[in-house]
Amino acid sequence: MGTHPEVDATLEQLIRQVQQAAGGNLLGIALYGGLVKGRYTPGVSDINILIVLAEAGMPALLPLAPVLTAALRDHHVVPFLVTPTDLQASALLFPFKLLDMKLWHRILWGDPHLAEIELQPEALRLRALQEIKNLQLGMRLRVVERDGDPDTLWRGLVRSLPKLAARLEILMRARNADMPADRAGILRQAIRQLGIGPERIERLAGLRRSEKRPDEETVLQLLGDYLELLDVICHRLEGELMG
Repeated sequence: MGTHPEVDATLEQLIRQVQQAAGGNLLGIALYGGLVKGRYTPGVSDINILIVLAEAGMPALLPLAPVLTAALRDHHVVPFLVTPTDLQASALLFPFKLLDMKLWHRILWGDPHLAEIELQPEALRLRALQEIKNLQLGMRLRVVERDGDPDTLWRGLVRSLPKLAARLEILMRARNADMPADRAGILRQAIRQLGIGPERIERLAGLRRSEKRPDEETVLQLLGDYLELLDVICHRLEGELMG
């Protein structure tokens, strides 16, 4: 099925087990997440699967419990169990997650009912604003809670940037924008698409966890730049929402 034979074998076995446990209640199974995107590290990354059931009450879930518990424990398989009605509701409640599934999934069995899901641009913009505002508020809290410790602030910065890139990538793809594969490219392209000056992202785009921490003054400057960038993005999205 892909470039990870051991994962393919795990999925083939799991599909058979889920079919046997769910019987006629099973509608479809799809793979989504990092494995489909080519961003998978064996032994570290989760294997995300969507399981669509006609009914999802206790009588339907209990037969699946031993199968999915073992898959999670032994192979990092994380299931997302829904009915078609749940998927329709989730398009409004969790639009980023549903758009991510629609953009990057591989059908493993049956019909996962993703094709008919429609996502509203307003819901996507609102969710993007919520998540990016949460990053901003979290970084502010880190500054005041950790007394400006450069090690803590550096770790917070390099962990927050991938989250920002992931959210902006989904938002831009919802607008049918072509996006590069690398995180730095995603950040630069998204900032351009939002009409924000490229100078605001240039010092930040290439920062990585693996890099040695810069000196304290540089860390504070970079974090200040990042907080300003998040503020500009939030204001831009707020403007779009308010028309």
